[in-house]
Amino acid sequence: MSARRRFGTSRFPAGGTRSFDTSGERMRELRSATGRWIAGAAALLAGAMPLTAMPPASAQDAPPALKPVQIVLLVDQSGSLTEQDVAAERDAARVIVQGEPARDSTVSVFGFGSANEIGRSAVDPICAPTKTDSPQNRQSLAECVGGIHRRTPAEGNGTDHVEALRQALSSLSAPGGEDQPKIVYLLTDGVLDVTDSPGYGTTDDERNAEARFRLRGVLDSLKQAGVSVWPLGFGQADPAQLDRFATGAAEHSCGLRTEKPHATVIKESADLWGAIGRASSAARCTSVGEPVPGQLPSGGTVDLPVEVPAIASEGTILVFKRDRRVRVDYLDPNGAKVELAATGDPGGSYFELSGQDTEAEALRIRYPVPGRWTVRLTSPPGVPPQEVGATTVFQGAVRAMPYFTPQNPAPGSTVEFFMQVRGARTAIKDPAQLTGLTLTAGLSGDGFAPIPPVELSDEDGDGEYRGRIVVPATAKGRLDFAADITGVGVSGDHQIMPTRVSSGSGGVQTVLNLDGAGGEVVAGTSLNGSVDVNNATGRPRTLRFEVTDLSQGALVRASPEKLVVPPAAGSQRLGFTLTFDPATALGSNQGRIRLVDEATGEVLREPVFEREVVAPPTLVETLWWLWILLLAAVVAAVGATLLRRRRRNAERDVRGIRVELRRHGQPTGNSVKAHQHGTEFRFGVHRGESAADTRITGGSGGDRYRVRRAAGRPVLTGPAGQPLGLSPGGSLELADGVELVVHDRPARRRRAKPARGKPVHSGTPARPKRSYDPYDL
Repeated sequence: MSARRRFGTSRFPAGGTRSFDTSGERMRELRSATGRWIAGAAALLAGAMPLTAMPPASAQDAPPALKPVQIVLLVDQSGSLTEQDVAAERDAARVIVQGEPARDSTVSVFGFGSANEIGRSAVDPICAPTKTDSPQNRQSLAECVGGIHRRTPAEGNGTDHVEALRQALSSLSAPGGEDQPKIVYLLTDGVLDVTDSPGYGTTDDERNAEARFRLRGVLDSLKQAGVSVWPLGFGQADPAQLDRFATGAAEHSCGLRTEKPHATVIKESADLWGAIGRASSAARCTSVGEPVPGQLPSGGTVDLPVEVPAIASEGTILVFKRDRRVRVDYLDPNGAKVELAATGDPGGSYFELSGQDTEAEALRIRYPVPGRWTVRLTSPPGVPPQEVGATTVFQGAVRAMPYFTPQNPAPGSTVEFFMQVRGARTAIKDPAQLTGLTLTAGLSGDGFAPIPPVELSDEDGDGEYRGRIVVPATAKGRLDFAADITGVGVSGDHQIMPTRVSSGSGGVQTVLNLDGAGGEVVAGTSLNGSVDVNNATGRPRTLRFEVTDLSQGALVRASPEKLVVPPAAGSQRLGFTLTFDPATALGSNQGRIRLVDEATGEVLREPVFEREVVAPPTLVETLWWLWILLLAAVVAAVGATLLRRRRRNAERDVRGIRVELRRHGQPTGNSVKAHQHGTEFRFGVHRGESAADTRITGGSGGDRYRVRRAAGRPVLTGPAGQPLGLSPGGSLELADGVELVVHDRPARRRRAKPARGKPVHSGTPARPKRSYDPYDL
């Protein structure tokens, strides 16, 4: 990432000279583990001293919300449509009214035919203007759409587009929602037929000609009112004829590369959902998923997978079940079933269910878990097999976070424009989530014609978009920079950032720097910053810090709140700190530092900052050195104990002790030795009828003796438990010249035996055999 693109690393002063901040070294120790622990200790201390002057609630930016729209559905109920065509219109109406993502949008549905008698109306209200702000209202819309039907001749089964469009214009011109986008969906076969309507003339040709003339007028009125009309053709519709309705109304755009209003013809029922989705995507800027059809067997179950995009903040999973007895379950990408009757709030998402008792139901989700959801439909026994389907209608609420430098450009100079996208919770940096969005910057002001928007680009793929705008040489006074985000799948955003052209060398020029670009901040700690100021006004000026546009949960303040800058020839550096409250939200904290000249009210700088806030370490983590010392002491103590135990066990180990029977000082070949580890060696002496029959054995029977070690030397105990003073190599007379001899070779002094089969080196002379007993010491 280039240094010039991160606030706190470099910025451009008003004169156009780049100033680099090298004080970011102070933040590097926070990136190390030790620095984190030290910072955590500081945070613990800071927690004991409450911070003051934290940002008020107004300083925290409200999460972006979807922009509401006004929608009118005009549904053709004329006799030129078949019952199948009208059923398809009902399905299309359900997708539109139940899939509307914004909570404060208003939806109206009108059916139309013709007025074949004076006093009759060509238009019937199907669904009164209804806000989509509650499950009850959406349930009402789902139910009333079922009233769409094919008109009889007595009701007037012609096709009067003029009166239908006039009704839409009247509904959209009602007080309230004047600044909201206005959309008309015209569901028709496009065949105008008012031959039986006396209000248009006396003959068939005269009536249709008059209707076509009046149609041009009403379309012009719709265009002037800023209404976009999207025709959806059913039955034997003529695309060229339908396009007249679209091109005659105002154009609505979701971005530089999105479609303009045009007709969509639905020839088969299989095309219905896809066609409605494409029209809704372009008309409403929503993200409509590919429809997923399926066959539900009688008494069986079918799973339909649907995708929820990552950028979505609100939307709907719409299910066509055809029979109200079919049960629908919803499983999120983790396999968890949505357990609720009408509303719920598990896992940070908010759910509302409507339309359960109709042919199509909708699960509305706010802050959904992105990924693949599963719609599970279960049919009770006795319900006929049927075709079912599901689709998604979602939209992301986004907000532009723009800034530019220099803040007060001179006429003819180039401005560097930067913009990030903030979602419902925090900044969006994943390029995959931003695909399809268009970010632009424009400029208007005094002394020049508005500059067309310049498209910004994200060359580094880090979520920060950049572009350049040249201020016209004729600019004077006011400058208004415009930031726009548009695209299918988002509600978009439009912001105006006012400033003025540079006042020249006689004003106040500033460069603002902040430490720790791209690093982490421990909650409760501060970042150091500096302001390089050139005050050429000739008198002291007071600069005020304002921390604004904070993301949800961010608690950040700048101190001191004001800086008094004395007049000076040249640049002077003044310091400040940006403190993150211990209670600030963990994760990305984003906002804007605004530097205002109190004397003039002029905004000198307002760059965007963003830091990843992490939790303070626990007491265990903070005192890591103490725990390491304690652990080392424990290890040393355990090691010393084990060593002492090993030495003590070695001193008491009876291995190496052997007892031998001799007669008149000569070996008899009868001996027993201790082979296994232990603290006691037992053996027995069997006395026969003569001394020659006396034997020692390791088994039971005879007189029982035992040998233990004391102070490393063997101690022999007799059958009666009496100690027998017998040193190694000494003898104990048993009877008639029979002696018991104890030999000792401690285990720690045993010599390694040579490996079997190992050849003897030819150059090494053979040693003579030794005559002494190797067990004797």
